[in-house]
Amino acid sequence: MSNRHPIYVFRHGRTEWNAIERIQGALDSPLTERGQAQARAMGAALRAELQVAGIAAGDVVVVASPLGRVRQTVALACGEAGIDAAGCRFDDRLREVTWGDWDGLTRAEIERRWPGTLAERNDLKWAHQPPGGESYAMAAPRARAALQALLSLAAGQPVAAFSHGAIGRLLRGAYARLAPDETVSLEEPQDAFFRLQGGAVTRIATSVPPHEVGRCPEGAEGSRRGLRNRDHVCFPSGLRPPSPQAGKA
Repeated sequence: MSNRHPIYVFRHGRTEWNAIERIQGALDSPLTERGQAQARAMGAALRAELQVAGIAAGDVVVVASPLGRVRQTVALACGEAGIDAAGCRFDDRLREVTWGDWDGLTRAEIERRWPGTLAERNDLKWAHQPPGGESYAMAAPRARAALQALLSLAAGQPVAAFSHGAIGRLLRGAYARLAPDETVSLEEPQDAFFRLQGGAVTRIATSVPPHEVGRCPEGAEGSRRGLRNRDHVCFPSGLRPPSPQAGKA
């Protein structure tokens, strides 16, 4: 595949459920402070990338999954890159692949309730469908449709696409024409993003400054909430959401 202008593909920053290894899928949880720092770092790296390429920030069109963790990432990354996030276009086809009845569970909980199915999934990752969920094979057509829409936009202007781990694999795999087993083995980084241009997929690394971890911006409140690796969740003052364990939103 080829496109005149670059398509930058991002995954959301680290979330509260990422930190405790709880599957999100169609559900949601907020970015931890580390995740917010990752989003800002992605924006800073994008700003540098645009400057080198001679691309004005105002020329970039932003397309994103409508899920909350991606919306948070868009706001932070675009703010750092100098892009107006108010014009973001939300595309349901960029939603994460859902694990159905497994959304909201840890792998240990899945193994207790569905013994042996995780091993089966590891062996048949492309085709395996969790109960009530999607397989990669099922989600691939919407990912290809989303990619075609991004390519159409990139014929006229640069594009920044914000999505998720699994759907990001499908986007990049479709662009690079990878086989299914190669696609499901692609990385899902939260400290890098990808440039799709000229048929090539280029990884762009980011760097989170150490002082960014563990700090909430002025006017925000934070909570450790038992997270690993010094993760910290920041919320605007007075707007702390309920626990994500409350169920589907």
